[in-house]
Amino acid sequence: MKRSMILVGVLLLGCGQGASESGGGNVWAQGPSTAAEDEGPPETASGATCAGNQGCPRGQVCVAESCRHRRTSVRAEALASAADAQRTAGDSEGALASYEEALSAYASAEAPVPADVACAAALVALRYYDTPEERERGARFADRCFRASLPGHPQRVEVLRAVGRLRYDGLALGGFDEATTPERFFTQEPSRPTVDAIELALSMPDATEPGYDTVRETLRSEDATRIVADCFIQDWELRHQRQARASLILKLETRLRDMGDYDVYEGAFTVEKTALDVDGFEPCLAAGLTAYLAESGARVGRSARWQVPFEVAAQL
Repeated sequence: MKRSMILVGVLLLGCGQGASESGGGNVWAQGPSTAAEDEGPPETASGATCAGNQGCPRGQVCVAESCRHRRTSVRAEALASAADAQRTAGDSEGALASYEEALSAYASAEAPVPADVACAAALVALRYYDTPEERERGARFADRCFRASLPGHPQRVEVLRAVGRLRYDGLALGGFDEATTPERFFTQEPSRPTVDAIELALSMPDATEPGYDTVRETLRSEDATRIVADCFIQDWELRHQRQARASLILKLETRLRDMGDYDVYEGAFTVEKTALDVDGFEPCLAAGLTAYLAESGARVGRSARWQVPFEVAAQL
C-alpha cells in the first residue's frame, strides 16, 4: 500500500512540473513539448509545409500540412482574429491597433508571432506612409514579418512588393538582413523611381460612340502605359508624392472634306486636361497621350463628334 501511494505522488509531481513549465493557462496550445524538442533555441520562422511533426523545426508542430509554433497565446490569437475582421471591414486604423495589441500579447506570453499575423499586420501598417514616423513604423512591421516567415509565404510576397516600392523614399533594404532590427530603416536620400515600381490604373467608362472601343484599347496598350509611367516620374520629380491622379477628357471631332472623287473625314482623337496646372501629371498626360493617338493612326471613317471623361491614377 505504501509503495502505491508513493508512485501516485511521483506522478502528480510530474504533472505539476509540466504545468509550471508551460507558463499556465493555454500557452501550450498543442501540448507540452518533449525534452528533445526543448534543446536549443526554436526556429522563429513558421509556415514550412510538412507531412508530420518530424518535418517541422524545433518548437513547431504540423497542423494542416503547415508547421506552426507550438507555443501560443489564446489572448493574442483572439486579438489577431479581431484585427483580421476589422481589416476586412475596411477599418485599417482599428485593425492596426488590434494587431499591435496582439503582438504585445504574444510577447507577454513569450510566444513567437505566427507568420500570418506578422505579415497581415505589416500589410496594414505599410498603407500609412505620409509621415517619417509612419514610414518607419511600416518598415518595422515589415521586418517582423520577414523574421517570422519563410520565403514564398503568400503574405510575405505582398509585403516584399510594398517594401520594394518604398526604396525610392530612402528605405535601406539592407536593414532587413541584419541580425537584429536596426534603429532606423529610412537612412538614404530619396531616389528617382523606375517604371517597374509604379502601379497604374486607367478608368474608362463603357460608351457606344463610334471609334471609342478602338481608341480605348489603344490607351491600354503597353506604349500608352509607358507614357503614363513617364509622366508620373516627371511629376514625382516635381512634388515627390507617392501617388498622382488625373481627370481627363477624350474627344473626337471629325469633319467631311470633299476630295472630288471621294470624301475624307478629317479629325483626330485628343486628350484634354481639366485642371489649370501647367506642369505635372495631368498636363503631361494630355500632351503625351494626344501625340500617341496621332501616331497610332486611330481614325473614324464617318462624321462624329463626342467626348468621354476618364481618369488615370498612378502610385508607388
